[in-house]
Amino acid sequence: MFPISALFTTTTTRLRFLSDQTSLRRLHRLFSTQSLSLDHTLSHPIYMIWGSNTGVGKTLVSAGIATAFLSPLSLSSTTTSAAAAKFIYLKPVQTGFPIDSDSRFVYRKFSEIFLRRQPSTTVFASNHALKASISAAQSFLGGEIAMETEEGGELESGFRDLGWYEEMKLQGEVGEVTAKPSELICKTMYGWREAVSAHLAAEREGAMVEDSVLLGILKRSLGIGLEGGFAGDHKVRVLSVIETAGGVASPGPSGSFQCDLYRPFRLPAILVGDGHLGGISSTISAYESLKLRGYDVVAVVFEDHGLENEVPLLSYLRNRVPVLVLPSIPQDMSDNLMEWFDEAQTVFNTLKEIMISALMRE
Repeated sequence: MFPISALFTTTTTRLRFLSDQTSLRRLHRLFSTQSLSLDHTLSHPIYMIWGSNTGVGKTLVSAGIATAFLSPLSLSSTTTSAAAAKFIYLKPVQTGFPIDSDSRFVYRKFSEIFLRRQPSTTVFASNHALKASISAAQSFLGGEIAMETEEGGELESGFRDLGWYEEMKLQGEVGEVTAKPSELICKTMYGWREAVSAHLAAEREGAMVEDSVLLGILKRSLGIGLEGGFAGDHKVRVLSVIETAGGVASPGPSGSFQCDLYRPFRLPAILVGDGHLGGISSTISAYESLKLRGYDVVAVVFEDHGLENEVPLLSYLRNRVPVLVLPSIPQDMSDNLMEWFDEAQTVFNTLKEIMISALMRE
């Protein structure tokens, strides 16, 4: 029998070894991503939508911003005709796919709101799914997925290249004619079937993706909007948002905290706070985690739960950052949140103006 001292020595050595291995993996991820920067021209605003926790309403906020930006009031110009615009929504990491698809939610919710309000404009809306794990692809496409590509090689890192999309033309009431219809582009970049944290889903489904690869595809996807930008009257015509998964420090597919994963881009942030009991603490913690990593948080927005969380938050932030409060989501969902979006539209219009004006001040 080993003496107790030997057992402690062996355990300590093993823990040190595991710690060293973990540190090496983290260093590898750090050095593989820190040199990747987003060399965009700043011709249009690009924001990241962060959450103080999971389930705080990030996707509702994204849909509301899209509706506010693509409304006729946002598109009107000093000329006699309305100006076209493009809103790009990107979801780099989606678990629970395809049952859960935030890009599909934004696509469909915007379409429902558009058809309800019948604005005097035309919008081409599309939703895309780029890659999914084998199990997610089987659920999405139906049937078994061949384990080899057409070229005879194995599927890359356990993913199936979906290349799938849906689209529709939304025609409102006859009104001012735009030179070019506006666009809504929604994209899911990577999807996993199991509705758990991304690093667990990636491990369990055998579909891993390195930080540098994910950021590279994200960078290329953002290039969709770079041909737009400012019009002659200096009004912003393109707005992009990247919605994260879970909370600020929720792990990405590789295990990196998302606040570290996306740090090479250092894009300005919208923080969706928590209006529940305990939400003040979680919102401040999320805010500080972003600020410590160099992110500029331009606004905090959260759903009202009757606890007046905005009062201590405004005091803590000393009015440096606007705090916007959305109406409570009704228990009765029979109208598919249409009345809620109508009631919240003023808040979303204000948030949209904050996002655009923050870029104009740069």
